Amino acid sequence: MEIGEICNCGLTRKLSSKMTSIYNKALKDCGITITQFALLKYIYLLEETNLTTLNTMSHQDRSTLGRNIRVIENLELVKSKVGRDKREVIIEITDLGKKKFKSAYLIWERINKNITKFLGKKNQSQLIKIIKDINNLYDTEKFT
Repeated sequence: MEIGEICNCGLTRKLSSKMTSIYNKALKDCGITITQFALLKYIYLLEETNLTTLNTMSHQDRSTLGRNIRVIENLELVKSKVGRDKREVIIEITDLGKKKFKSAYLIWERINKNITKFLGKKNQSQLIKIIKDINNLYDTEKFT
């Protein structure tokens, strides 16, 4: 054991935190975070959805997803209603949510392109491959 030991988990957590900060800083003037932006994007594209579908798409656990939905609902960016099955919650984007999403999308697109340009196609391809490999590793549970 030594201080300078590399921890793959620590490295990816640090990367995730830095990347989140970059996007959050860029989206600050829109008044939303990258997490909220991602949820708005799914809801905008789906037009009407439920927690189960959002859970599958966003890969957030259900309680975190519920909290994040409540935040954007309190901002009046989405609204929810009871579905056909009383246990189901239907979520749809409001007009304000559409407006906010469209302006945030332009900022997100610019930041995303800048990061891609900074990384270069080769490094971005490697990053995508590493992420896919880690996802596959998780799915196979080889190292647990």
